[in-house]
Amino acid sequence: MKDNSSRQHWFVDFLVEDKYRIYRHLLIWIYIILTEIPNFNGTKKYAGNYDLFYGATKLLLFIPMVYMNMYILVPKLLFKDRYFVYLFTILMMILIMISIMQVLSNGIFDYFFKTYRLTSDQENYGPLATIIDNLNILGIAVIASTSIKLLQRWKKDSTRINDLEKNTLQIELRELKNQINPHFLFNMLNNVNVLISKDPQKASTVIKKLSQFLRYQLYETRGQTVSLQSEIEFLRDFLALEKIRRDEFSFEITNEQPADLLDTSIPPGLFLTFVENAVKHSADTEAPSSISLCFKNIGKRLIFTCVNTKPNEPFFIRTGGLGLANIIRRLDLLYGKSYKLDIDNGDDLYKVILSIPI
Repeated sequence: MKDNSSRQHWFVDFLVEDKYRIYRHLLIWIYIILTEIPNFNGTKKYAGNYDLFYGATKLLLFIPMVYMNMYILVPKLLFKDRYFVYLFTILMMILIMISIMQVLSNGIFDYFFKTYRLTSDQENYGPLATIIDNLNILGIAVIASTSIKLLQRWKKDSTRINDLEKNTLQIELRELKNQINPHFLFNMLNNVNVLISKDPQKASTVIKKLSQFLRYQLYETRGQTVSLQSEIEFLRDFLALEKIRRDEFSFEITNEQPADLLDTSIPPGLFLTFVENAVKHSADTEAPSSISLCFKNIGKRLIFTCVNTKPNEPFFIRTGGLGLANIIRRLDLLYGKSYKLDIDNGDDLYKVILSIPI
C-alpha cells in the first residue's frame, strides 16, 4: 500500500514538478515522433525516407502550437476563466494547422517529391487519412499540454492552501498559548497578593519561584514542543508553590512512564490549564484538599489523569472557564479527532482524563 502511494506521489511529481520538465517534454515529443514514423502508424505516402522528412516537417509545425497553448493560452485564457475564448482559439489553431498541413501535403510536398509519390494502389495515405492523423496528433498534444498545466496549477493551489492553513493554524495556536500564559500569571499574582499581608516571607519565596516559572514560559516554551520530563517538573513546582500558600493542601504526581519516554516531545503548557483548574476546584478554607496527577503510557498514547477534591461548600469562580475553553480549542487544532478528553465533575472529586498520541 505504501509502495503504491509512493509511486502515485512520484507520478504526480513527474507531471508537475519543474525538475522533471525536460523529461516531460521529451516524453511527449518522443510519443509524437513515434506516431509520425510510418512504420508505427501504418500510413505511407512517399517512397524511401521521404515520409520521415514529411513527418519531421509536421512536427516542426506542431511545436509552436503546443508551447503557445502551454505558456500563453492556458495561463492567459483558461486560468482566467475565459473558457469560451480559450476553446475557440484552440479550435481555430487546429483548423489553421490542419489547413497548413493539407497545403503542404497536397501542394508543396507533392510538387517537390512527386517523383517519390506512391501510386494510388500503393499508398494508404489519402486526404481523409491525413486529416484524421493530424487531428489525432494535435488533439493528443493539446490535451497532454493542457492537462499538465492544469495539474501544475492544482498542485500549486493545493500547496498554497495548505501553507495558508498551516500559517493560520500556527497563528491561532500562538494566540491560544499566549492567552494561557497570562491566565497562569494572573493566578500566581493573586496568590502573592494574598500572601503579602499574611506571610511576607512566603510571599518572597513565591516571587522567586514565579521568576523561574516566567523564565520557563519565556524561553523553554518558545518552541513548538518541550520534553515531557520538563513539563512534569514545571507542574511539580507549580503545585509546590500552591502548597506554600495553603497549609492544608497536598499533591501527588505519579509518573508511570518508561525512562526513555520522558524525553517524548509534547506541546508546552498542555496540562497546565487542567492543573490550574484543579487548584481552583480544590480550594477549601476549612478542610484539607488534594490533587493527584498521573502520567502513564498505554500503547502509543500518553494518558494524563488529574483528580482533585472538591470543597464542602461550592464557591463561585469568576473566570468563566476561559482557560478550559482555550485548551480544548488548542487540543482540537493540535490533534483533531485523535485525542480524547473526559471530564467527570462528581460530588466529591473532579476528574480529568486526557489521552493524546505520542
